Amino acid sequence: MDPFLHWTLALALAALFGASALAKLRTYNEWPGVVRNFRLLPDRLAGAAAATLLGAELLTAAALVWAPTQPAGAWAAASLLVLTAGAVGINIRRGRIDIDCGCFGSQLRQRLAPWMVSRNVALACFALTLLLPVSERSMSAFEWLVSIGCVLTLAFLYPVAAVVLGEAGPSGPKRTLMADAAPREL
Repeated sequence: MDPFLHWTLALALAALFGASALAKLRTYNEWPGVVRNFRLLPDRLAGAAAATLLGAELLTAAALVWAPTQPAGAWAAASLLVLTAGAVGINIRRGRIDIDCGCFGSQLRQRLAPWMVSRNVALACFALTLLLPVSERSMSAFEWLVSIGCVLTLAFLYPVAAVVLGEAGPSGPKRTLMADAAPREL
């Protein structure tokens, strides 16, 4: 893999996990409630699971920006993304779409949607591409600037895509959801 593509992808995933973790830290008092609302664990484990997931996101972001730890970061990113896709998919199958996905704390509340599962699986595949061999070519200063510019552009487009995809759904967006909302009747 070309180092430009490799580093752009690694930095973009690190930014995604870092931004997600920081948003959850800012509203940490709500985060265990979001985990609890997925109803995949006993309530008494929600606090520990929330802290573990938050720590895993922070460590994943850090691992992705340092070359010696990138393989571990790639596996961690893929694992967290697949875990989240599974949790979202299970709740969609249960008909529980009116709960907050928790992706970015309370800053971007979104109800669950099938596109989130696809997005997370695609991001997990991108994370795993970081395990491919990287060419020995050095990146120029200009390439590093372009890479960072790409990451900043993706950081802007990511929430825009979430809004567009949310509005494309059959009943439009619902971003102000209660943490413990009752399941929607279908």
